[in-house]
Amino acid sequence: MLPEAQAPLRAVLVSVQLLGTEKIEELEAQGFNAVVLELDESASKESTRNAAEAIEKAGFSLYYWVEVARNEAMADAHPEWMCSLQGHPDWRRLFETNNDPKEGEVVKTYPWVPILYKETFTAHLERIRELLLDVPEAKGIFLNDLQGGPSACGCGSAFCRWTSDYGVILTATPYSEKERYFPAVVNAAADFVQAVKELAPASEVIPVWLTECEEHDRPRVCGNVGCYLGYCWRYYEQQLDLLVPRIERLGVLAPFRALDRDLPVYGEEAGWVKWALDSYGALPPKKEREVIEAERLLAVLQGWDVTEEEVEAQIQRSKEAGAGGYVLSLMRIDQSWKPRVVRYER
Repeated sequence: MLPEAQAPLRAVLVSVQLLGTEKIEELEAQGFNAVVLELDESASKESTRNAAEAIEKAGFSLYYWVEVARNEAMADAHPEWMCSLQGHPDWRRLFETNNDPKEGEVVKTYPWVPILYKETFTAHLERIRELLLDVPEAKGIFLNDLQGGPSACGCGSAFCRWTSDYGVILTATPYSEKERYFPAVVNAAADFVQAVKELAPASEVIPVWLTECEEHDRPRVCGNVGCYLGYCWRYYEQQLDLLVPRIERLGVLAPFRALDRDLPVYGEEAGWVKWALDSYGALPPKKEREVIEAERLLAVLQGWDVTEEEVEAQIQRSKEAGAGGYVLSLMRIDQSWKPRVVRYER
């Protein structure tokens, strides 16, 4: 259900390092009503606490942003927890280096450590528990990247997020024992959101989702893989069907330039933002599921490496889609990845 009537969210996403007295004064003048503060280990607890208190003192609603799956420290410490690049070989067209695995090796998607394994689900939850210690309670917590890693089937597409291993080599335990092959683990995100709610019962937990591939993406984005009519949307929808009843609002990751969606096929400037939001009400291709009301969607927009005109265009497209608000990210939301060969025990 929707939260009780409230003004549309007009939020800005910043890191602790980006925030300062002058920046807060600028945000007040720009008409934002909320600030989303990145929560990670790059800032001390004291710095984070001071920044959060300054945000609330200035009259903004305080939210936190936690990047989940894309985690270099966790990937370096536990390479076996990264999702893999098995199945289709089309991703190889994007890299010049030779990444052919030998016996006892598998290619991983660095530095993506999704919650689709038992080990990583627990580790990410413990990390968030630590991040929330000794900082002010927030009105809401955005959780980014609760899906699988990019190029899930090996196609090379940044939008292919439906699974963690499109193949038989597993170096970690699927969160659901029912899914030993192609572990899409459809209930992982829903369960993770519920677990974070228990850690922070006073805060709304808002997962941030990325749409899957589109029919026109082949071959420019997906290589020769025709997943659009295959697994990807099917599992994408199953994951959402379990997630949506547990949440009030859903974040929609829509930095159109960073994701290379500034294409003529979407019409006017930043047209993909509206397409992405609209897709939650009418998902292709020929799927049967409950729609997600537009007012429950929060568009996450690109505020870095874009012009003021492009910012305004993104905001306008989100309004046209009827979204319940937006988060303009002034910090880069990194979605990059690269192949890395990892040895494993057979």
